[in-house]
Amino acid sequence: MFTQNADAVNFCREGRDRMFSHLLRLCREWATSIPHDFRSEHMRTRLNELLGLCSVDRNYKQKVTDLQSSLRSAINKLERYDKAVKSLQKTLAENTQRPLQSDLLVGLITVCSDPKVVAQQLTHIEMERFSMVGVDEILLALANNDLADLGRNRNGPMGSISFYVEWFNRLSSFAATEVLRQLKKKHRVEVIEYLIDVAKECCEIGNFNSLMAIVAGLSLPAITRMKRTWSRVEKSKLEILQHQLDPSGNFLSYRATMKAAQWRAESAGSSQRIVIPFFVLLLKDLFLVYHGSVRSLPNGHLNFVDVIDRVVEQTSR
Repeated sequence: MFTQNADAVNFCREGRDRMFSHLLRLCREWATSIPHDFRSEHMRTRLNELLGLCSVDRNYKQKVTDLQSSLRSAINKLERYDKAVKSLQKTLAENTQRPLQSDLLVGLITVCSDPKVVAQQLTHIEMERFSMVGVDEILLALANNDLADLGRNRNGPMGSISFYVEWFNRLSSFAATEVLRQLKKKHRVEVIEYLIDVAKECCEIGNFNSLMAIVAGLSLPAITRMKRTWSRVEKSKLEILQHQLDPSGNFLSYRATMKAAQWRAESAGSSQRIVIPFFVLLLKDLFLVYHGSVRSLPNGHLNFVDVIDRVVEQTSR
């Protein structure tokens, strides 16, 4: 761009403003959409060099300063998140004490008896963890891993994906543990029905990741083999939720429910526009699209049309 405008005749004020505006817009979009790219000092230096070319007057200098400040805040947020999650994981790893069983009703149900409130809090956690997964992390995960290894690199550049997948597994284990802590059958029945109601509220909100985690936890062999306990549970609610986990037809039931949730979110208020997908299935869909697409055209350009068409086709099934 600078070579093309090196001629004083071409490099008029209008052309200069237009070029700097486009360049600044490109940098802003890049820094806003993929801040993970600028966690290295080298990339931040190169970006600042590029932005320095745009700082030709007071107006552009202010825009550059605002962009740099916004990027610093985003990077600091990512680093704080990484530290917080790793600290939490360390604490959990060091805590080897198993939850105690009791003749009394114990666990989450005694802390908050309202399933809707619990579902809302789970949704806050889901939104935080999902929002920290960067576009570049997903691309690296799709390009460098086999399908079976997605989300297992805890310490690499795909840490946020690993943290989010681990959260799903922990929530599933937590749901099962809450049931197993109860020594009395009536308490196990009460906790199972409580967790079913929490999962139902997650579905109503549009939090499908927590829904799937809780249902998966209640479907573990250690829980399903409690025949006498389940004989007292109103199983119709759970069966409806388990239908969402049915893999037949490429998770046809789940995808239909997701479509309905997306339609509802589009017509709802801003505070109700929540759709959190089943993250592991989303990764699988993207993996199949990525490896099933012709990514380069004969002229070397990226084949965006083919990739986008496959994304739409795969996720809308």
